[in-house]
Amino acid sequence: MIWQRDEFDTAIRTKKHYGPRIYPHEHNLELNWDRFIKLYDTHPPQLVHGNVNKKNYGLHNFLDRSSTPKYLKNMSKALQDIFYKNKVSLIAFGSWGCTAQSFNIHRDTMDVIYMQGLGETNLSIWKEKVPMTVTVNNVDHGEKEKLDMVQKNKMKMHDTIWIPRGTFHLIEPINTRVSFSFGIEGDIDPSTYI
Repeated sequence: MIWQRDEFDTAIRTKKHYGPRIYPHEHNLELNWDRFIKLYDTHPPQLVHGNVNKKNYGLHNFLDRSSTPKYLKNMSKALQDIFYKNKVSLIAFGSWGCTAQSFNIHRDTMDVIYMQGLGETNLSIWKEKVPMTVTVNNVDHGEKEKLDMVQKNKMKMHDTIWIPRGTFHLIEPINTRVSFSFGIEGDIDPSTYI
């Protein structure tokens, strides 16, 4: 699996983003729009979150589904073996149509492994112009002028990127899409034991 690479371990230890990497020979997501629509329509309603105005959604606790693609379950298990001091979660995020929006530039309190499923997005990584000066976790609340974009990639199926906790990033849907966000949750920072 891609997670056993030395570069990935180094990125974790140094708290740097890593990717996107494309490994088409190692991926078989076994997911198409027909299958995903069935997953979406049968997801427990109390676990579907989103913003109607932005035309986006999140299917929480996606690993709990017996019908979750096997590849995602196997990937989660492999990640749990690596990040054994943390809990690995999975949310299927997506949006409908080319006018949809995702979260604004934001940072998460957990490490994230983002994998593009169906459709495409632009994913950008941002850094503070002056370290430790941004006081918000989402620039919906201001302070965008304190950030600079350092990387932008068009994410296609199977493209995967490591985003360490506290790293500002932006996901911009290009078209109808579903993406998978593996959260490395908990107070323990993986950089302390990988």
